[in-house]
Amino acid sequence: MSTPFRKILVFAANPKHTSELRLGEEVREIEEGLRRSQYRDRFALTSKWAVRVRDVYRYMLDIQPQIVHFSGHGEGAEVSAT
Repeated sequence: MSTPFRKILVFAANPKHTSELRLGEEVREIEEGLRRSQYRDRFALTSKWAVRVRDVYRYMLDIQPQIVHFSGHGEGAEVSAT
């Protein structure tokens, strides 16, 4: 009996004029943790960078992940994604 495949989607954003985050290192740690896991073949990791609010909706629909990881800064209000 096989275990269901899980898609992990990582969103990262570090807008200009905000303090620099170590987003690349954070994603690398997640990738390394999965690679070392006994169950690594049960996961697929996709990362998206410089994500805007409207991108979140699109990637969620396109990729349909079971696990979502957000990392970064927000920057003020954004116009509706419609």
